[in-house]
Amino acid sequence: MKILMLLVLAVAGSLGGFVIHVLTVEWLPGWIGTQMQGMELKPSWNVKYLAAITSIEYSLSTMFIYVLARNKLIKLGQFKSACVISLILLTINALLIRQPLMDFAIGNPLHVVLVQNAFKWMPWILMAFIIVYGYELIQKTTVTKSLSKNHENSE
Repeated sequence: MKILMLLVLAVAGSLGGFVIHVLTVEWLPGWIGTQMQGMELKPSWNVKYLAAITSIEYSLSTMFIYVLARNKLIKLGQFKSACVISLILLTINALLIRQPLMDFAIGNPLHVVLVQNAFKWMPWILMAFIIVYGYELIQKTTVTKSLSKNHENSE
């Protein structure tokens, strides 16, 4: 019974997000077009710098997810932990199944879908590996130093 209830909850969550997505795709571009009519956007400086600085939001949230799940994941080892975090990130962003399937459904050839989505996957996978291995390195370094200090203080 609990599994059925959880499935209904997942469907409800998906339905809510999907309805908003469809409304946004069908209505929002037209509205934005009318609001922006006659306007020309010219950034006053290179937007890439702002994008680079604010991209830390992704890493901070990934690190938060890893820290919350670490006690369970680390039993699998660092590589498998990074793979699990990668899968979580890809699925949260609908990049694992949904996006490749939608790209194929609209008519993109399979080889285009594979290359296109491989490039969408790379940043998330790389981030997961950097976070997991980096976090564990920091843990190892700080725990080792902490143990050394405690050992010196007790003598």
